[in-house]
Amino acid sequence: MATHDPAGASTAERVEQAALRLFALRGFEGTGIRSIADEAGITLGSLYHYIGTKEDLLDRLMQKSMRGLLDPGREIVEATDNPRERIVKLVELHVRRHAEDNLLSIVGDAEIRSLTPARRRKAVALRDSYETLWEETISEGSRQGDFHVPDVKLATFALLEMCSGVAYWYSPNGRLSLDAIAKAFVEMALSLLGVDPVGTAPDARPERRPRHRARP
Repeated sequence: MATHDPAGASTAERVEQAALRLFALRGFEGTGIRSIADEAGITLGSLYHYIGTKEDLLDRLMQKSMRGLLDPGREIVEATDNPRERIVKLVELHVRRHAEDNLLSIVGDAEIRSLTPARRRKAVALRDSYETLWEETISEGSRQGDFHVPDVKLATFALLEMCSGVAYWYSPNGRLSLDAIAKAFVEMALSLLGVDPVGTAPDARPERRPRHRARP
């Protein structure tokens, strides 16, 4: 049974968080087992009781990162048939998850290469399943005439890369709130997909008036 520290975190949770911080800072290959033990505040001998191997720990973090996107992403897709509504919610999910759990997102995005082949295939399969949610949504929106992109797969990669970058620079003490950032990213995503911003559809725009009064 896992022990708990005064703050309420179990030893296993402390080990996981310690590894997460170090993997994000130094990379998987640059992080030693002893460093994880020291960061978690436990002895090296007891560490193996909680992690198995260092790759076991990375694999758990990777699965957590991927599932944190794929599972709610599937719920979004199943909840609405409207491609525009789906892409709005997918963008919000991706941006918020990468901002609120940035270290896990960074490790999940960057360290898939550090897994052994069998585990890498499983992680890649989860990542591909998540990307497919976006690609099928954009493809459906394009067929219906809601989206206008020259290449669906390229648009998918562009949006995912744009939204993932939030993990590297977002700060809760920054100039913009997370709500404002998510809203801005939704607007940029719709613009990239060729959608007019809300309220600026051609038939909703005010008639343009000449700057100068016409001569009588």
